[in-house]
Amino acid sequence: MKNFLPRYSPNLFRVSILAGTIYFADRCVAQDNVWTSVASGNWQDASWSLGILPATNQTIWITNAGWKAVQIGAATAQIFPQSLNVNAINISSPTNSFNTLLLNFAGAQTPLTVKTLTVASNSAMTMISSGLQINGPDGSGMMIGGQFDQNDSVVSGNQVNVGYVGPGVYNFNSGYFTVSQLWLGGNTPGVFNQNGGTNGFGITHLDGGTYVLSNGWYSAAIYFDTFGKFHQQGGTLASDLTIFNGDYVLAGGVHQGWTEVPSPNGYTEGLATMQQTGGTNNGLIEIGSYGTGIYTMSNGVCNAPGFSVGPEGVYSQQDGTLQVSGVIGVGEEQIAPGALAVGQFNLSGGQVSSSGLYLQGFYSQTGGTNLTAGDITMNNMESSVTLSSGLLTADNFIENPGFQGGVSLTGGTLIITNDLFVGGINLPNWRGFSCGSQLFVSNIRVAPLGIFSCGGTIVQSGVLTLTNASLYSGSNCVQLGSLRLATGGTTNSTLYMTSPTSIMSFNDSSSVTWSSEPMLIIEGWSGSLNGGGSQEIIFGNNSNSLTSTQLAHIQFHNPARLTNGMYPARILASGEIVPATAEPAVANMALQPQPGGMLVTLRGEAGRTYLIETSTDMVHWAPWTNQFNATGTMTVTDTDSTNYPTRFYRAQLVP
Repeated sequence: MKNFLPRYSPNLFRVSILAGTIYFADRCVAQDNVWTSVASGNWQDASWSLGILPATNQTIWITNAGWKAVQIGAATAQIFPQSLNVNAINISSPTNSFNTLLLNFAGAQTPLTVKTLTVASNSAMTMISSGLQINGPDGSGMMIGGQFDQNDSVVSGNQVNVGYVGPGVYNFNSGYFTVSQLWLGGNTPGVFNQNGGTNGFGITHLDGGTYVLSNGWYSAAIYFDTFGKFHQQGGTLASDLTIFNGDYVLAGGVHQGWTEVPSPNGYTEGLATMQQTGGTNNGLIEIGSYGTGIYTMSNGVCNAPGFSVGPEGVYSQQDGTLQVSGVIGVGEEQIAPGALAVGQFNLSGGQVSSSGLYLQGFYSQTGGTNLTAGDITMNNMESSVTLSSGLLTADNFIENPGFQGGVSLTGGTLIITNDLFVGGINLPNWRGFSCGSQLFVSNIRVAPLGIFSCGGTIVQSGVLTLTNASLYSGSNCVQLGSLRLATGGTTNSTLYMTSPTSIMSFNDSSSVTWSSEPMLIIEGWSGSLNGGGSQEIIFGNNSNSLTSTQLAHIQFHNPARLTNGMYPARILASGEIVPATAEPAVANMALQPQPGGMLVTLRGEAGRTYLIETSTDMVHWAPWTNQFNATGTMTVTDTDSTNYPTRFYRAQLVP
């Protein structure tokens, strides 16, 4: 609020004797006309200090002690219309008193017209089917430090100020509010409650005060000047919200318009928040581009053609529905050498849908569902995606590298309809793509220096392409697509078997074309040379799942229990690859009791015959059976095992 000069003065200095009552006052203005009765009455009653009805150049005072109302009714407007055009009106009461100016069905054709009007403490003004015209100059108008009630009435004119001369409340219940400037706040609370009607004109300045929209229509401009608040509980808000310093709460109703949290003022950055606990928000959303902006959704619906979270913005959704017809963008900005401001998008519940997700900042999902119809693109220095619960989907997922960040799936489900691209960069803080939950994807491409860490459950239907990249095993069985080795950088890719118990299972890759140069180097392998060990690397389900040319591009580096060095790969009949060595593989057996006897499973070299011996004391051994191992794994049942309390087995190659 600016430049208003309230003319309220609750006491006068002169002494008047009217109807036997002595009235004390402390100032003398020639045209002051004071209500003198201690009882309620009509505006046209003979209860005025000047002995005449209010007139154009008069300042009206309703400030004396007592509990009363001065009424302007239909008879006043019809018979004494000239008395409804005055210079100023001041309404207040001393302690233990209450004065009210009541406009009661006076009609809007002959409004009460004033330049300035003050409703101070212990006082009220109530309008029912009446009109009020405020014609004061800029910076002045109506001052509310008490209570103002508007019912099925029209208030128009220049300026209304609520809260500056005391805690003020304006209750707009129905009718029309058409003033050019509404100021809420000041040093004391100012609250404007709209419970109906239409406010579609001028500017509302939230100068620390609060506007509450519960019903009706609001389409005026709103300036969030000094941490003011606009709380919408219902009705329709048809205005763009440019929140510089302040707070917008949407609990019910509909907002139609752009929302900027915060907006710039041309000099400094703002601090603004938006809280949606219900209702429907329609329009563009921009958070944190011009200062610190926070948008929290716990319920309701937000329909936005575009949605952006700037470098100083935070969007957090616990429930509700966010529907973006365009792309959701999360940005970052370098604020100093080596220092970045990074936007954040946090989803813990509810539904999100969009045509794309473009990340230069942080995306965190701990619940809810995010359905991206297009691409998820990570780009720039510190972008990251963390999924610990919920569902995230996209057509394509493009992870371009940065200085730090990456993708971490520790829970939930990620579904990628087409391609996952993992970029690479040689920096210690770049973690690449780490899957520890559920991933459903068609094709995976890991670029030079890219990192893909397996874990959780991976279901891939297409091709996994490694180009001078690193692939890390998980601690369980991971099902990947067909493997392609492509040329790039220093050409070689590496499969790290980081867990002592891991199965890396690839689809049949024999029909996939590999580049002629790159190799796949396998590090940390500690499985069984016969297959079926605690670590397995499997292609398809037979020895034809890799061609001889492809097999020549795979080598084991320093496999466990073998002399350090590089070993070529050989493929077993099951499709498992193991290091090829001149030493014969030691057979291993597994035993499983069955109703018909002991089931013995032997893993060894395919195409060789094994002698299996039995013993009851592990000292004395006797031949039991010779078996030809056609595929590398064979089974045989010892039907005589039930005749012995203890029986041991061992196998050896037959020369």
